[in-house]
Amino acid sequence: MTTESVPTGLWSTDDVEELTGILAARRSRLWQITQPADLAAWVFANPEPAPLDPPPAGFDGDWADGLDEPQRSAWTLAGWVARMTVPEAAPTAGRHWLLSRVSDGHGPLLRLTVGVLETLGVYEFGEEVWLRVAGAPIVLAMDAGATDLEEWERRGIDMQEDRTKTLAEEKLLLTCPDVDTALWLLRQPPVMAAARMLNAWVVAGPFPFESRYRAEVVGRAWQAAESLLAGAAHAETGGERGFDREYAGSAVPVDLPAQRSFDADAYRAGVSEHDRLCQALIDHLAAEGVRVGAGLNGVPVDLAWRDADGRQFIAEVKSVVGVNEVEQLRLGLGQVLEYRHRLAARGIVATPVLVVSRCTDRAWPAICGDNRVILLQGEGTPNWPADLWPVVVGVANTADGDVSLGRDNA
Repeated sequence: MTTESVPTGLWSTDDVEELTGILAARRSRLWQITQPADLAAWVFANPEPAPLDPPPAGFDGDWADGLDEPQRSAWTLAGWVARMTVPEAAPTAGRHWLLSRVSDGHGPLLRLTVGVLETLGVYEFGEEVWLRVAGAPIVLAMDAGATDLEEWERRGIDMQEDRTKTLAEEKLLLTCPDVDTALWLLRQPPVMAAARMLNAWVVAGPFPFESRYRAEVVGRAWQAAESLLAGAAHAETGGERGFDREYAGSAVPVDLPAQRSFDADAYRAGVSEHDRLCQALIDHLAAEGVRVGAGLNGVPVDLAWRDADGRQFIAEVKSVVGVNEVEQLRLGLGQVLEYRHRLAARGIVATPVLVVSRCTDRAWPAICGDNRVILLQGEGTPNWPADLWPVVVGVANTADGDVSLGRDNA
């Protein structure tokens, strides 16, 4: 563990220095293996797993033997979290942390204990995953607008203040409905930093549970994590597909808010139009052999995809219903520029596309072009002026104000 990785984006050298001081105040045998400054830098660095070799414990045979699919997913997640979030995991297993298999009345549970604190619980049959994390990185990300809590809610993630005595005022308890959701959550940089920060604090303390350590449990999970590591690398860059999940369409809530200023019919019309535009673009690209999905690296873009040459695209889709054209254009452009910026901060270069139902103001193609955003109008969808493939990263305006997407003639 070294300080070679310099924190970027949300984190600064001040964050590393502050955490270094907090860790240095603890007397620990951990400092025989690493140093407070190195551990603090590791918390904020781009996450890398502890290597497969040398393992903290051996495991004879195939780790997946005797496990069904939900159990394999649970063991894989438990090992992945240990290797990604426990500092110096291999040499400290059995002394500073353990992974145990217990039953708490809901079925077999894989539980990660770091120092004196249980920081992860994964039910083997996939019903629920919970984890404790430090609150500071997530609060910072929320304040900076880098955490989409609406997306968390949509995925069924619950966040509460954790009231266990250890660092009670600084921890959050996050609960996920399944393993896939937990993986998605932990791959968000603020959450990974929060998990590492809490484990860095508690691992520096004593580990009083040597009698409960089962090397075969740790060894099995350690091997199981290997199957996730390639997938984790793909997810951090949007994956080969170029999106996080399949597009699921838009839905109107059964119970709409009862407000005098709320036009339920207009809202339903807007949702329907948004879905029509999304599906039109999906179908348009599908005809060219391109799969389109939603979200990218945790950023809540409406649609995302890669072209045949591997170039990444993101699209913000805005329905224009009634007289809200200017409002929707302004909102859509701001959103897609924000999403491009957030992805760039994570090392992902994406070409932004703004799709609207219509655009009658002749200034908007030029406004989008100045910001290197492709503008597509949904009226007359079959006549969209290009296949978006391949495109020059830029927008040209025709004499009549329509958008023309140029083909790459290089």
